[in-house]
Amino acid sequence: MEQRLKNRFNDLFLDPKLAKENMLNEGKAKVSVVDQEQSKRARQLLQVEKQAIREKDLNHKVELNFLHSISEQIDNEIESRMLPQLDDIDNIFNKIVGIDQAMAELLDAVSIKAATISKIEPLATELPWFYTDLMKLINQPKYRRIDSKGRPVLVDSLKVGLSFFGLENLSIVITSLAFRRWLPQITDPYPQIKHRIWEEALATANSCKQIATVSKLDPHHAFCLGMLQTTGKIVVTRMYFRLFEEVQREALIETEKFRKHEEHKALLKTKPNGDFLNILIEKYAFNISAKLIDKMAMKRVFINNAIQEVQQNLADADLSPLAVVLKQGNAYAKYRILKSHKLIDMQQAREFVRSMKMPKGALELLKITDVRALNLAIEED
Repeated sequence: MEQRLKNRFNDLFLDPKLAKENMLNEGKAKVSVVDQEQSKRARQLLQVEKQAIREKDLNHKVELNFLHSISEQIDNEIESRMLPQLDDIDNIFNKIVGIDQAMAELLDAVSIKAATISKIEPLATELPWFYTDLMKLINQPKYRRIDSKGRPVLVDSLKVGLSFFGLENLSIVITSLAFRRWLPQITDPYPQIKHRIWEEALATANSCKQIATVSKLDPHHAFCLGMLQTTGKIVVTRMYFRLFEEVQREALIETEKFRKHEEHKALLKTKPNGDFLNILIEKYAFNISAKLIDKMAMKRVFINNAIQEVQQNLADADLSPLAVVLKQGNAYAKYRILKSHKLIDMQQAREFVRSMKMPKGALELLKITDVRALNLAIEED
């Protein structure tokens, strides 16, 4: 069951329609379209027609095998180029993701009990994108205030914006706004990937926050941890699509130069391999998330030890309370996402949730939580 749910989640990452089709076909032997057609009309066909279909099917399989071979060579080359880049955490931090060190400093400043707007505002101005993104968030219709004449009140002051949802929620706002900026944009032929990464990050963050509340841990630190643990998925995804384009372009130039017509034609048909991307994510993403959080070097947001423990795959009995929350929050988020896409049945859901070993009261709180929203309330004047 665990492997099936994992496969469904990986399929969903690429394409919801693909995930549903594969779920319906679980356990069934795959039959080619040609084989289906042959079976349907077998009694009606003349021998010569049967032979023609067999030859067409054989030619198609040969072509597919050749395309698969070319795709496999590209995938191997991508991984070999990716590995040394994954070791360069400075480049990942500064260029591939583009994390502002000022963001980590701002999160630290917000986490101080004696934090005030006057102390936070100078740090917030060091993030060049923060003011614009904060104003866009605050001035959305669902958060917009109305004056006595029924007119919307637009916020255009950083000072007002910083206190809009309350200082205690500012770490959630900062983390989520930053994370959205890091999401990959061009992932064709899988345009849904950025939505799936955001969906997982937000659901995990919200789940960790609620479990932490029940466990008497800092819910805002848990939210940050739950969201930032998905950053490695952004890194591997961005790298994969950039390297695919690079490797394919170089191979096309080479095959054209040496007049390898069949290889050139196959390369033109080759598309990014979503299944291989999922393999790369599983192998490298979480480790990168742990390294990036470590590089943020936050002194007041106490999440680094927890993600390092999970990354080291310590036994549950050896995990700190926040590390346990991370594992439970991520598992619960995946359950809710699968459920929302109708990719898990009742029996599987019961077994999956039971395996999470949630603290008392957590499931009741999570059931009434919208894990797909930031769940921010406007601070009253």
